[in-house]
Amino acid sequence: MRNFAQMGLKALKVGAKVRFLDEVGQGVVTQVISETSVMVEDENGFEYPYESGRLLIIADAKEEKMAYERVVPSVLEIVQQDVSPEHKKRLENDFKTKYKEANDRASNRSDMEIDLHMHAIVDSQVGLDPTTMLELQLSHFERMLQIGIRQRMKKLVFIHGIGQGVLRHQIWSRVDSYYPDCSCRSADPREYGSGATEVWIGERAFR
Repeated sequence: MRNFAQMGLKALKVGAKVRFLDEVGQGVVTQVISETSVMVEDENGFEYPYESGRLLIIADAKEEKMAYERVVPSVLEIVQQDVSPEHKKRLENDFKTKYKEANDRASNRSDMEIDLHMHAIVDSQVGLDPTTMLELQLSHFERMLQIGIRQRMKKLVFIHGIGQGVLRHQIWSRVDSYYPDCSCRSADPREYGSGATEVWIGERAFR
């Protein structure tokens, strides 16, 4: 595979799928800034400028296919109207760090536990209304599930608490609707009570 500089301006189009040369992961070109610079949205929904020489176009169809291409809203899309620019930036950096650490933690493991309580997701809930908080929890759930799929894990345990049961219902509904090769079951009540869900990832999810 060749980099953008070698392939020319024609390859520098919005929507091109690329792999990073100097870090783990891949993304999609969202904006062409110049012949040598583009904006790329990474797998966690964050957008950054990249020099074309640091990218490889994913040309092979099998390599291009990610486990589930479900598009999950980014943190900035969810909170765009609710918090100050400074708070948005902190949230973006916090979540980017969370997903990098999760990818590192998931490597060579078969399972992982994720706490979806708001206090475990964000440092401050100031300015976030209940609808926004639920969307952040669901976005975090799906991104962690996608990390588990990419890392070929077998099981993820999501701690959501009991509450009104809305978050639990949404988790089960999204798995049923968007991740057909995964399945939900209640986690061990001796350890989690009624406040956690296990998501099992089937082999077909790794295609």
